[in-house]
Amino acid sequence: MGRADTGDTERARTRTPAARQPGLTYICPHHRDCSVNAPAGGSFVSWYDDLSSCLQMDIGYVLERAGWDPVQALGAGWRFSAPTGPVESVEYFHPAGDRIEEYFCLHHPVSLRWHSPRDAAAAHHDVVASLARGVLPVVAVNNYHLPFRPAYHDVHAAHLLVVTGYEPEREVYRIVDPMPPAHRGDLPRSVLEEARSSLAVDDASDPFFAGSSPAWRWLEVRTTGPQPTLSLPWLREVVTDNVASMRGTGGAEGPAVLARLLDELPGRIRREGRRALQEMYVLGWPAQAETSLHSTFLTRAGLRFERPDLVEAARWVDLVAHSWTGLRVGSAHGAVADHPAEHRVTALGRRLLVHWEQSLQRLEDVLTHWEDKPKEV
Repeated sequence: MGRADTGDTERARTRTPAARQPGLTYICPHHRDCSVNAPAGGSFVSWYDDLSSCLQMDIGYVLERAGWDPVQALGAGWRFSAPTGPVESVEYFHPAGDRIEEYFCLHHPVSLRWHSPRDAAAAHHDVVASLARGVLPVVAVNNYHLPFRPAYHDVHAAHLLVVTGYEPEREVYRIVDPMPPAHRGDLPRSVLEEARSSLAVDDASDPFFAGSSPAWRWLEVRTTGPQPTLSLPWLREVVTDNVASMRGTGGAEGPAVLARLLDELPGRIRREGRRALQEMYVLGWPAQAETSLHSTFLTRAGLRFERPDLVEAARWVDLVAHSWTGLRVGSAHGAVADHPAEHRVTALGRRLLVHWEQSLQRLEDVLTHWEDKPKEV
């Protein structure tokens, strides 16, 4: 459960990089913080967002290690779409499914691809080969088997972490988990493989993320070009594209999708019971995370370019993110009630739609009065 060794403590004190270990398949030296556990059970990434899941945090961590601004990469785009398949009961669910690249890190040259090796040998080979190519693999695990997670031997819950190295002589992986309580350190191959193989998360200890079996799955996160420079013209294109997507015809994206899900909710509850509310809970996590990151991106850009109207619009986007939180919590309470009812959830959803419309109107006002005059610092 991770006390730093003497060498780690001394390196942290003197701020010297960790020594390269012989035989270790390393991408780069350990990140600037050499401690094993983050202070006070938090995260060791400065841009940590409480509304994000391990999916956003791990992708952002990999991009930051590549020298990118993770908030810009994760927060520039803003989308919401209906699920392309079943709502999978995992913490890192995303409605795009295997098409995640089409909805994540928009406006940026990033390749995102899920891999599903057939067994332990293939899974290990994939990880080592990815490390050798300089790509940090993000692997799916069951928290129940990870000694540094609070759920250890208590709750079965699917999770993601980043593998940063492997030492074949000791059969030890080097892993990073930026989600609080954040952890970085060595993990025996046997432990990680048990956590990766035992992902039939159907235990009643976690009613919202049960019923899935994504064994050996891992996500490839790879940059395919330089990160775009934040400029006023580029920012205008990004905001214009986001608003157009949210306002798109046909109801394929944006608030129209949520409105349709809310309209269908009473019938689904009658047919499926609490499962309908559990899916609303799961579906809302990536929505709240990406909305919150988008708000942070807009706030930083507005401050940088001295655009108070953009900062104000970002505040309304943030309200949408927190309204998603209310909808998720209401769905969770409804899902464990003796008699699942949609009334409270529907009311929270309708309030979210009002806030969403208000945020889009303010972004449209920003675009109406846009000027690309350089206040670019």
